[in-house]
Amino acid sequence: MVENPGKRAEPDSVSGKPIRHRPTKNVTATTRAGVIWTFTIVAIVVLILLVIFMMQNQTQATVNFLGFQGQMALGVSMLLAAVGGAVVVAIVAAVRIIQLRSRASTAAKRREA
Repeated sequence: MVENPGKRAEPDSVSGKPIRHRPTKNVTATTRAGVIWTFTIVAIVVLILLVIFMMQNQTQATVNFLGFQGQMALGVSMLLAAVGGAVVVAIVAAVRIIQLRSRASTAAKRREA
């Protein structure tokens, strides 16, 4: 173990031996802005990969949906399907968050009464 220069080791009250202090590590605090920047970079990388995917899948595909039929680029149709799935997940998550907030509000009112 390395002692800090300029600091004297304090004796232990039980054994009388000097206690050696370890140097503190330099820890960087995580901030919200740092997390947002990280997710922004990840989102940009994903967006670039999606654009590459769409550019490589330009062949026309026949799309059938609820009785409608049309021609669309394969990459665009898959992107629209993924966006539709994300919207469904977001709706379910929003409903769950509203439900949890409602329960928390009801519980808080019970505690006050």
